[in-house]
Amino acid sequence: MTADPRVVDNENQGILVVPFNIEIVDDVPSLSEDDIGNPVAITANNEISDGADGEAFLGKLVGVSDDELVGLVQVKGVCTDLPYSGTAPVIGWPVQMSGAGTVDKGVTDGICRGFTVNVDTVAATCDVLL
Repeated sequence: MTADPRVVDNENQGILVVPFNIEIVDDVPSLSEDDIGNPVAITANNEISDGADGEAFLGKLVGVSDDELVGLVQVKGVCTDLPYSGTAPVIGWPVQMSGAGTVDKGVTDGICRGFTVNVDTVAATCDVLL
């Protein structure tokens, strides 16, 4: 059997990146460069954090300003390699924040967003179309 030459790569598909203020907790930014690649949630007006369990997934943190006061968030397109914990995302289902900078499968009575297009159970990551 011949290998299929088509390769689908979700990286950088249709992205839109928007700046948000990073939540300050006890005079310290709640996000840093170490959090790049993780999902984030809206905390207050134009403000993001790593989110609490059940909160709405806003997008993927893709950059942080040098002073760690502004985070760049991918809010549209395919967010790739998002870490998940708890209940694994399901193809075709939205996701929500699961706390600790990860997402999990969206539930019907929670705040959900997106459309899961890929799940890697070995790496515990997923790709979500926003």
